[in-house]
Amino acid sequence: VFPISIGWKKSYSQFISECPRFVARGGKLSRFCTMKVGGPADLLVEAKTKTELVEVLRLAHSLGIKYFVLAGGSNVVFPDKGWRGLVVRYTANKIKVTSPLTEGRLRGERKIILPPPPTPPPAGGERTNRIPPLTEGRIGGEGMAEIEAGGMLGEMVRKLFKQGLGGFNFLPNIPGSVGGAIVGNAGCYGKEIKDVLQEVEIFNVKTGKISTVKPSELNFAYRHSLLKEHPELIVLSAILKLAKVDRKQALKEIAAEKQLRLDKHPQSPSCGSWFKNPERGVPAWKFIDQAGLRGYTIGGARMSNKHSNFLVNCGGAKAQDVVKLSQLVQQKVKAKTGVVLISEARIVG
Repeated sequence: VFPISIGWKKSYSQFISECPRFVARGGKLSRFCTMKVGGPADLLVEAKTKTELVEVLRLAHSLGIKYFVLAGGSNVVFPDKGWRGLVVRYTANKIKVTSPLTEGRLRGERKIILPPPPTPPPAGGERTNRIPPLTEGRIGGEGMAEIEAGGMLGEMVRKLFKQGLGGFNFLPNIPGSVGGAIVGNAGCYGKEIKDVLQEVEIFNVKTGKISTVKPSELNFAYRHSLLKEHPELIVLSAILKLAKVDRKQALKEIAAEKQLRLDKHPQSPSCGSWFKNPERGVPAWKFIDQAGLRGYTIGGARMSNKHSNFLVNCGGAKAQDVVKLSQLVQQKVKAKTGVVLISEARIVG
C-alpha cells in the first residue's frame, strides 16, 4: 500500500508505468544519507547507468514531477516529512583509463551553453535514445580516467592507485560521490577536485541535451561551483587527469590519512564537516568553540565533543533537530564573534 497520500497524482501512475527502472513508493531517504535522517520519497528509483539516469529524468521532466538526484548522500539532509516527488539514486561507477594523447581540445568535444556565472560566495546533443560516449582526448601528463559520477570517491581513487595511477591523494577519505564532489568542489589540505578535472559531462534536464564542459566554465570556488546554482545541470561523468604513483606508497599514505581522520573525527552518523571554514586556513570549529557550543545538543543532534564542526546524529535525531541546531550555532557564533558560518550540507526544504 502506498504510504503517502499527499501529492499522489495521475502523473505518478504514468511515471511508474513508463519508467525503465523499478519504482519504489515511500522509500525512506534516511537509509541513503550519512546523517541517517529524512522521511520517505513519493517515488524512488535507482539508476545504475548514465542512460538510465537520463531516461528517468527526461520522463519525470516531461510529466512535471519534481526530482532530486542523490548519489553518496553525504552532504544532504531531507526533511522529516520526506520528498514530494522523485528521488533518483545514481550509482553508475565505471572507470575507464585511457593513454595520454597530444594536448588540445578533445575530438568531437561538445560545448555546453551555461548561464552567466554568479559571483561565487566568499570563503562551492539533442534528445536521443543513447548517450554518446565521452571522447578520448589528450590532457598531457600520464593520461586520464573517465569516471562515472555515481561512484564513491574513495572507491574510485583506490581502484586507480592499485593500477599505479593517481595524482589526487587528497580525495580518497572524503565521503561522498564523484558527482557530489564536483558540484561542491570537494577538497582538503589546500587542494580541490577542480585541480584534477579535465572536463565534465553534463545532462541539462530542462533542454534534454548532453554536453561537455571545461572546469574553467563552472566558476569553481571554495566548496562551490556553478552547478550548485543550477540543479537542472546533472553531472553524468568526468575526465580526471592522471599521474603515475607508487602503488604501495600511495595506498600506505591514504591508510595513514584515514587513521588520522578516525582519530580526529567522530564516527557517529554525520555529513562530515558541517560548516565551511570562513577563510582558508581558518577553521570553523574555533568559532564554534568560542561561542561555547562544543557538545551542544538539540534532540538527537549534537555538535560533537570530539570535533565541534561535526554536527552528528547522536541517536534518534530528526531532521528538524539538525536544522534547529545548525541555525542556533549560526546565530550564536555571529553574535559572539561576528563571523557568519555557512553550511556545507544542503538542507532540502
